[in-house]
Amino acid sequence: MDTERKMKGSKFLSVMLAGTLLATQGCARHEERIFHMIRCTMAESIEKQNDPLIAKSWEITGLYMRENGIKKNPAELAAIAANIRDEIMGPPDSSWDERDARVAEIVNSEFCTTYLNLLHQK
Repeated sequence: MDTERKMKGSKFLSVMLAGTLLATQGCARHEERIFHMIRCTMAESIEKQNDPLIAKSWEITGLYMRENGIKKNPAELAAIAANIRDEIMGPPDSSWDERDARVAEIVNSEFCTTYLNLLHQK
Protein backbone atom coordinates (compact mmCIF):
# COMPACT_ATOMS: atom_id res chain seq x y z
CA MET A 1 0.00 0.00 0.00
CA ASP A 2 2.84 2.43 0.85
CA THR A 3 4.48 1.74 -2.52
CA GLU A 4 1.18 2.48 -4.26
CA ARG A 5 0.96 5.86 -2.50
CA LYS A 6 4.52 6.72 -3.50
CA MET A 7 3.75 5.88 -7.14
CA LYS A 8 0.61 8.02 -7.09
CA GLY A 9 2.58 10.84 -5.48
CA SER A 10 5.29 10.50 -8.10
CA LYS A 11 2.71 10.68 -10.92
CA PHE A 12 1.10 13.69 -9.30
CA LEU A 13 4.50 15.38 -9.05
CA SER A 14 5.16 14.59 -12.69
CA VAL A 15 1.87 16.14 -13.75
CA MET A 16 2.60 19.23 -11.64
CA LEU A 17 6.07 19.59 -13.14
CA ALA A 18 4.79 19.16 -16.68
CA GLY A 19 1.98 21.66 -16.05
CA THR A 20 4.37 24.18 -14.56
CA LEU A 21 6.74 23.75 -17.48
CA LEU A 22 3.94 24.42 -19.93
CA ALA A 23 2.82 27.49 -18.03
CA THR A 24 6.33 28.95 -17.93
CA GLN A 25 7.13 28.36 -21.58
CA GLY A 26 4.17 29.95 -23.38
CA CYS A 27 2.97 28.61 -26.72
CA ALA A 28 6.05 26.93 -28.16
CA ARG A 29 5.23 24.07 -30.49
CA HIS A 30 4.98 20.62 -28.90
CA GLU A 31 7.64 19.07 -31.14
CA GLU A 32 10.05 21.85 -30.31
CA ARG A 33 9.38 21.50 -26.59
CA ILE A 34 10.03 17.74 -26.73
CA PHE A 35 13.30 18.39 -28.57
CA HIS A 36 14.38 20.87 -25.88
CA MET A 37 13.36 18.58 -23.02
CA ILE A 38 15.52 15.81 -24.45
CA ARG A 39 18.32 18.27 -25.28
CA CYS A 40 18.40 19.60 -21.71
CA THR A 41 18.47 16.10 -20.31
CA MET A 42 21.31 14.99 -22.56
CA ALA A 43 23.40 18.09 -21.84
CA GLU A 44 22.78 17.79 -18.10
CA SER A 45 23.76 14.10 -18.21
CA ILE A 46 27.11 15.04 -19.74
CA GLU A 47 27.71 17.76 -17.18
CA LYS A 48 26.54 15.69 -14.18
CA GLN A 49 25.85 11.98 -14.04
CA ASN A 50 22.50 12.22 -12.26
CA ASP A 51 20.58 9.08 -13.16
CA PRO A 52 17.46 9.90 -11.05
CA LEU A 53 17.19 13.29 -12.80
CA ILE A 54 17.56 11.65 -16.21
CA ALA A 55 14.87 9.10 -15.36
CA LYS A 56 12.56 11.86 -14.10
CA SER A 57 13.09 13.84 -17.30
CA TRP A 58 12.24 10.87 -19.53
CA GLU A 59 9.14 10.28 -17.38
CA ILE A 60 8.07 13.93 -17.78
CA THR A 61 8.79 13.89 -21.51
CA GLY A 62 6.73 10.73 -21.96
CA LEU A 63 3.90 12.16 -19.90
CA TYR A 64 3.96 15.37 -21.91
CA MET A 65 3.85 13.41 -25.16
CA ARG A 66 0.93 11.26 -23.97
CA GLU A 67 -1.05 14.24 -22.69
CA ASN A 68 -0.63 16.00 -26.03
CA GLY A 69 -1.28 12.99 -28.26
CA ILE A 70 2.27 12.96 -29.63
CA LYS A 71 3.42 9.57 -30.78
CA LYS A 72 7.08 8.97 -31.48
CA ASN A 73 8.46 5.57 -32.24
CA PRO A 74 11.87 4.52 -30.90
CA ALA A 75 13.54 5.34 -34.24
CA GLU A 76 12.17 8.89 -34.16
CA LEU A 77 13.36 9.40 -30.58
CA ALA A 78 16.75 7.93 -31.49
CA ALA A 79 17.02 10.36 -34.42
CA ILE A 80 16.26 13.30 -32.12
CA ALA A 81 18.89 12.09 -29.65
CA ALA A 82 21.44 11.59 -32.46
CA ASN A 83 20.92 15.15 -33.70
CA ILE A 84 21.37 16.49 -30.18
CA ARG A 85 24.48 14.34 -29.64
CA ASP A 86 25.94 15.70 -32.89
CA GLU A 87 25.18 19.27 -31.77
CA ILE A 88 26.83 18.69 -28.40
CA MET A 89 29.89 16.91 -29.78
CA GLY A 90 30.34 19.41 -32.61
CA PRO A 91 32.71 18.92 -35.52
CA PRO A 92 35.11 15.96 -35.35
CA ASP A 93 38.05 18.27 -34.60
CA SER A 94 36.32 19.91 -31.61
CA SER A 95 38.19 19.94 -28.35
CA TRP A 96 36.70 18.80 -25.05
CA ASP A 97 36.70 22.44 -23.95
CA GLU A 98 34.55 23.37 -26.96
CA ARG A 99 32.19 20.52 -26.19
CA ASP A 100 31.98 21.58 -22.55
CA ALA A 101 31.20 25.15 -23.68
CA ARG A 102 28.34 23.85 -25.86
CA VAL A 103 27.02 21.79 -22.94
CA ALA A 104 27.17 24.79 -20.61
CA GLU A 105 25.40 26.98 -23.19
CA ILE A 106 22.57 24.45 -23.49
CA VAL A 107 22.24 23.83 -19.73
CA ASN A 108 22.26 27.57 -19.02
CA SER A 109 19.67 28.44 -21.66
CA GLU A 110 16.39 29.89 -20.38
CA PHE A 111 14.36 26.78 -21.24
CA CYS A 112 16.84 24.34 -19.71
CA THR A 113 17.36 26.42 -16.59
CA THR A 114 13.61 26.42 -15.96
CA TYR A 115 13.15 22.76 -16.91
CA LEU A 116 16.09 21.43 -14.92
CA ASN A 117 15.20 23.52 -11.86
CA LEU A 118 11.73 21.96 -11.94
CA LEU A 119 13.24 18.50 -12.10
CA HIS A 120 15.61 19.23 -9.23
CA GLN A 121 12.69 20.36 -7.03
CA LYS A 122 11.38 16.84 -6.45
